Amino acid sequence: MLQTARRPRNIVLLAVALIAAVVFVLLGRWQWGVAGDDARADALRKGPQQPVVALTDYVQPHADFPKDGSLRRVRATGSYDVAHQVLVPDRRLDGRDGLWVVTPLVVDGTNARLAVVRGFVTSPAQATPPVVRRTTVVGALAPSESPAEGEQAYPAGQIGSVDIGALLNVWGGNAYNAFVFGMSEQPVATTATITKVPPPQPDGGSRDWRNVGYALQWWAFAAFALYFWWRSVQEDHRDELAARAAAEPDPETDRSPHTTKDVHV
Repeated sequence: MLQTARRPRNIVLLAVALIAAVVFVLLGRWQWGVAGDDARADALRKGPQQPVVALTDYVQPHADFPKDGSLRRVRATGSYDVAHQVLVPDRRLDGRDGLWVVTPLVVDGTNARLAVVRGFVTSPAQATPPVVRRTTVVGALAPSESPAEGEQAYPAGQIGSVDIGALLNVWGGNAYNAFVFGMSEQPVATTATITKVPPPQPDGGSRDWRNVGYALQWWAFAAFALYFWWRSVQEDHRDELAARAAAEPDPETDRSPHTTKDVHV
């Protein structure tokens, strides 16, 4: 079989199978990384433990979200832009359905808007405006959410997710590519009718099992590529053995018949 595997056709097939297997393995590793990004999980664990940093020293308007920025506590001073406050429906807190109250803070020094989740309400009527406009907010930083799915029409003043791109269409001007879960205000601007939303807790790097399944599929494809080459070599080898057996003469048909003579006394 080794001689069959060394034939030019099978060597070419082996090269193709190896290239395909390497590509599939790399795609599997990528999906595995997507399923549970250890670096991101580490940043989520460390973010709340880091000291509070001034927003303007940490990230600039329109800049990419910092790799270690998730749940990093930041401090921003500015004025709430009450006219552009929005509500985000389909949220839950302590087993209750409701809405997030998101109010842009126009940050001193940049005049860019920072989306602040001031809290949670069970009805739009509870989303009272800030009692003071100018304040200093300390909160946990978070990246922009994905756009809301579907073509659902929301009531005026509501938006499907904290999607900074969608908010920019409403707000205009400059904005930070992030939002914060408001933890404290000085002076206090949010009334008791709005319940603060605690920042998400780090999950220790739990994996997305759908992406794990994709990774396993890619690795199965890699194994199949090598198996396909091996099966091809086996079939060629069987064909060669069959052809060789067919070309060899049958000893039974080549054997000459023996005759006997009668002996007369």
